[in-house]
Amino acid sequence: MDKTSQPGADDPSLTPLILGHLDGRLADAEFESLEQRLASDPAARAQYVRLARLDAELREDVAGCESLPQVAVPKPVTFFSPSRRMLAVAAGIGLLAGLSVLMLRDEPHPDQPDLVTRGVAVISAEAGAVWERAKGPAFAVGVALAPGRLVLREGLAQIDFYGGASVSLSGPAELELIGPDEAVLHRGRLRADVPPAARGFEVRTADVRIVDLGTSFGLATADDDSAEVVVFDGEVRAIGSDGAPVPLYGGDAAKLAKGSASPQEKRPLGSFPSFAQIVAGAGDRSESRYAAWKQASADRRRDSRLVAYYDFEGLTEVTRRLENRATTGGGSELDGGIVGARVAQGRWAQKTALDFRREGDRVRFNIPGEFPTLTLYAWVRIDALDRNLNSLFLTDYFDPNEIHWQVSRNGTLHFATSPMGAVDIDTHNRRFYSETFWEPGMSGKWTMLAVTADRGDGTKPGTVVHYVDGRALRMESGTQMHKPLPKMRIGQADLGNWSDPIWTYAIRTLNGRIDEFAIYQAALSAAEIQQIYQQGKP
Repeated sequence: MDKTSQPGADDPSLTPLILGHLDGRLADAEFESLEQRLASDPAARAQYVRLARLDAELREDVAGCESLPQVAVPKPVTFFSPSRRMLAVAAGIGLLAGLSVLMLRDEPHPDQPDLVTRGVAVISAEAGAVWERAKGPAFAVGVALAPGRLVLREGLAQIDFYGGASVSLSGPAELELIGPDEAVLHRGRLRADVPPAARGFEVRTADVRIVDLGTSFGLATADDDSAEVVVFDGEVRAIGSDGAPVPLYGGDAAKLAKGSASPQEKRPLGSFPSFAQIVAGAGDRSESRYAAWKQASADRRRDSRLVAYYDFEGLTEVTRRLENRATTGGGSELDGGIVGARVAQGRWAQKTALDFRREGDRVRFNIPGEFPTLTLYAWVRIDALDRNLNSLFLTDYFDPNEIHWQVSRNGTLHFATSPMGAVDIDTHNRRFYSETFWEPGMSGKWTMLAVTADRGDGTKPGTVVHYVDGRALRMESGTQMHKPLPKMRIGQADLGNWSDPIWTYAIRTLNGRIDEFAIYQAALSAAEIQQIYQQGKP
């Protein structure tokens, strides 16, 4: 890269022109000078991209904090004559269209480190898999796996290591991921398939290493910390504590115990699942999971605590109304209007969803009433967190007692309400930020997000709890959390967007999909949230 495009090497004579253009206050001659330099100088274009991105981030940061007093700002003086202004606007649009290609590549800011998932493997298929997970994002197909222990309580799972090997795991089992080419089987059984490019893949038991030389083998542990290995084809080496390798070939078997490997006659060790079996099982499971959710959804819509319930079923390209399926309450008066959002596949192949991506995409609601307690939940597939704050469900503007529910760029859930609304945000805005739950490795994966809010008796602090996949999150930070919550209002609101923001330049379009959404006039218990997740997980 040219040194002039590096941070700190910006042309000082160009910076005022770029900032003037971003603020809309350049004279005709200045604009022409800027346009010529951007057209002819790659370093100037790189400088423009950095400053434009910084300008956008600062505007979003201001919009996202919802904590600045509103002041009247006079309109900037313009130096354009009407005819010249039109020409300059047209030229500016062309300029920005070209530069947007660079900006949409989403390259990291040169002053910031890349945000990457430190994974070593990925779950590529499941069949009836039930994982044990104490904290962090739920395991699911496509989720990147960092080094650490995986506990599969039941079912089957296929794990593809970044080094190229694949492991089919049969529960109950416990596998510890060490690196992209290494793992430890603490208990259970697995089948490893290792292509030539992944030669050297290693699986350890209690005290014996199995080094694969491009083959397929099965490994099963016993209760006494011993293990047995059977080679289906190719070659492996079993290396004990003495470091001496014991070669094993297709059809061979060995007992692994007390730091040594002892060849033995091959005998039945039980079945080792193949990838084909897991994929076939996953297809059957998908159909049964969808059928089970359909039944649970039909039962749930009869809950008298529901304000509104949207199952997103049966949508077509011509559907412009999202029907409220709750059997009590406002009925069709609470139907949502679909604006822009396209119909897409939901959690299962048989289910429809709405895809939110463009600035116009949203579902519009008008939900009257005041609520001392609320629960919101949605099944969401987040593709990226593009904005400082990304809309889940936002009321228009931020009038007194209205609610905002969104995801911040750093992957936290954010719930806010205020008895004074936008008039005095600093003093009155109750904001509740969860711990970080989302990471780039979750992109494109379905997640159930939920929040419960209870104002109590109005004299004690309100209670807000965020949930991800049925698990309550720690509250990381917020403002005025020690104060009571007001009776909450919704009114006119958007799913996946913000139609009437406090700041006109605040864009909070969701980048992803939603295929189920519900509002309760009650704070559901943790057990109820967990049940909804279990009934709906793909």
